[in-house]
Amino acid sequence: MSTVRTVTFLAIKDLKRDKKIAALVVFLLAFSYINITFFAAFINGLGNTFQDEIVNTATSHIIITPSQSSSNAQYIPDVSSIRKKVELNPDVVATTVHLNAPLTVSFRDKQVAAVGTGLLASDESQVTTTPAYIIDGSFLTDNSNDEVVLGKFVAGQRIEDTIGQQTFGELVTGLGVKVGQVVTIHYSNGITKDYRVRGIVGSNGFSSVSQSVYITKSEAESVLGVSNQASAILVKLNNRDDADAVKNFILQQGVANVDVKTWAEASSFVGAIQSTFSIVTFATSLVGIMIVIVTIGIVIFINTARKKRIIGVLKAIGMEDKQIMLIFLTESFLFGLIGTLLGVAMFEGMSVYFYANPVMLPIGTLIPALAASSAAFSALLIIISSVIAGYVPARMASRQKILETIKTVE
Repeated sequence: MSTVRTVTFLAIKDLKRDKKIAALVVFLLAFSYINITFFAAFINGLGNTFQDEIVNTATSHIIITPSQSSSNAQYIPDVSSIRKKVELNPDVVATTVHLNAPLTVSFRDKQVAAVGTGLLASDESQVTTTPAYIIDGSFLTDNSNDEVVLGKFVAGQRIEDTIGQQTFGELVTGLGVKVGQVVTIHYSNGITKDYRVRGIVGSNGFSSVSQSVYITKSEAESVLGVSNQASAILVKLNNRDDADAVKNFILQQGVANVDVKTWAEASSFVGAIQSTFSIVTFATSLVGIMIVIVTIGIVIFINTARKKRIIGVLKAIGMEDKQIMLIFLTESFLFGLIGTLLGVAMFEGMSVYFYANPVMLPIGTLIPALAASSAAFSALLIIISSVIAGYVPARMASRQKILETIKTVE
């Protein structure tokens, strides 16, 4: 115990002697921690933005679709029965039904091809965020059979090409239709019908909302000539981490002629994107660790080179090589510990700021996110790297001869 106290005392005393250098190293390590964690948090947040948009508008936590091996792979049969079975699970919040139909929307001399989605608005609002993306007008009601909601790219979005104060022109994409006007929809089965535009929806995120057309479920059934059938059943859960368990529950209910996928399975391409991001994150982290090792190594080496006389005195009064090496290793540990704690404090402050002020990107809202285990691992990595970096110069210092060190003028 006395050896530990002596080594710690001398290490702290030495750090206090060179406060400016110590402070510089501590801040460098803090920013190295930020470099590792914040970039990873930003990448994770970007992946979450992709994932959340898809879950909130297209797949929910579980999506049930017609089985590809079924003779009738276009629609799910006996939808009401399947929904009742699914909703028996206590983890299920709500379900909604989508009935899709390819169509063409025309207005005056313009036409846009899109996918129409028939839905029950009261159910949809409990499962997806699509009704909340209204940018003009209002979303459908359950009885809006003669009305339609258009995605902003279908309805038409005015884009101004402006550089500085000079406008070079403007372009209207889509139909150029506004809320309250009437459009004509041509269905693939030959049926044509006029609808009043009730609202326009749009999302900046990675979803198909802006390219879609929404009608009521009863209207879709009437046009397509189907009943109690669906193109997809979306299931919302209390916790998306329970998706696998609920999927197994649904399969155990004996639901036939359907494919059941969790949100992760239905959007596997997002996982591929995140895997690619992980490689970039690893490369960045590796560079950060190399910076830590080189920095600490140089600082400890310079520190020991300037302290040869002191090292000689310590050896002369009976201090062992191992104890001298521990002094400089303790300094490396303290550098890493204090730098990491400062980095953690800075990272938490940045996380709080970005949580209150999310980054607005063309693909959606981004909030940096990092698991506590990843943050703790990064902190441990910085500390271990600091100790490893200080080992070689500390060992060199401990092996110096007494006469060579004492005669050195500091």
